[in-house]
Amino acid sequence: MVKTKIDANDHLQQYCHLLGHKVSFAYCRSVNSNLPCRAIIGCWKNIFAVEEFVDKIYSKEEIASFLKPSQPKLVQIYDLMIKARKKGSKT
Repeated sequence: MVKTKIDANDHLQQYCHLLGHKVSFAYCRSVNSNLPCRAIIGCWKNIFAVEEFVDKIYSKEEIASFLKPSQPKLVQIYDLMIKARKKGSKT
């Protein structure tokens, strides 16, 4: 099996529908705590064989982790409020 170099496609640029501007592949593959964005496959599939890249670089657990749907925004905001409240009560 030929190992794919993780930064081989980092120079490529693509419009990001989530951010509204161009980003590099380097950003897309590391934006999520050094794991790819959940939209990486859909965004890059017409540029190069991104599914093959993902399969060679990341474990099945990592892939499942970054491809899982995100929580609704209200749930995320609520979780952040709870964390901030807990942090505030400790000081």
